[in-house]
Amino acid sequence: MTNTATEPATPSRAAFIAGLVFFGCSLVFLGYLTVKLVQWVQDQQSVPISQVKLYGNFQHLDAKALQQRIQQEYVGNFFRVNVDQVQQFLQQQHWVYQVAVRKQWPDTLVVVVTEQQPVAVWNSEQLINNKGVVFDAPLEQLTTSLPLLHGPAGSAQDALNMFTNMQQLLQLHEFSVRQIWLTERFAWRLELADGLQLQLGREESLKRLQRFVELYPTMQQHKINAAMVEVDLRYDTGIAVRYGATETKRKT
Repeated sequence: MTNTATEPATPSRAAFIAGLVFFGCSLVFLGYLTVKLVQWVQDQQSVPISQVKLYGNFQHLDAKALQQRIQQEYVGNFFRVNVDQVQQFLQQQHWVYQVAVRKQWPDTLVVVVTEQQPVAVWNSEQLINNKGVVFDAPLEQLTTSLPLLHGPAGSAQDALNMFTNMQQLLQLHEFSVRQIWLTERFAWRLELADGLQLQLGREESLKRLQRFVELYPTMQQHKINAAMVEVDLRYDTGIAVRYGATETKRKT
């Protein structure tokens, strides 16, 4: 009679069984993490935006009113807030030049607004910013007095460049430009701060303006008992001066 004994498990078999147990535990743990992650995402999708942070150097915009409107109309939960819609809304507002909108975890909407920087009034109805771009905004909301520029459609940049050059030249001699006109025939006319108007014509406008500066002391010495209203510098030599009270023209 032969006795048969159960052979002990070999080391390789024991390792295989241990690997199966570890793999099974890993699957259970991974499933647990997946369930928790799904629950967490679902919870976060319902987390509301609790605050709107609005940044910018505001001179014309009512920052408080704008912030409240964003909060009321566009803020929902964190994942469902449409950043593009908020940005489009802001770009449609008066005085807004550029805007950036982003979400900040966990519950904040960050809005950065760059205001328009008006440098002149265009055709008494619109404004020109420091880039030479025309934009619409209520003129009564201006916080400073601006020069008045006039000209045909599409000529705002040319008018602004000419104004800048004229102002730089005249400021050296303590004159200041109040408004300038560019006519349909591309002739220039300007009005100084004291109301005196200068006719400069189409060509060599800055040279003619320089001639006015040089002749102004002589004009002051020979003026009559009336204020100068207009100086016509379109002559090749000399100028014509019109006085307010007598309506007399004198050619110098």
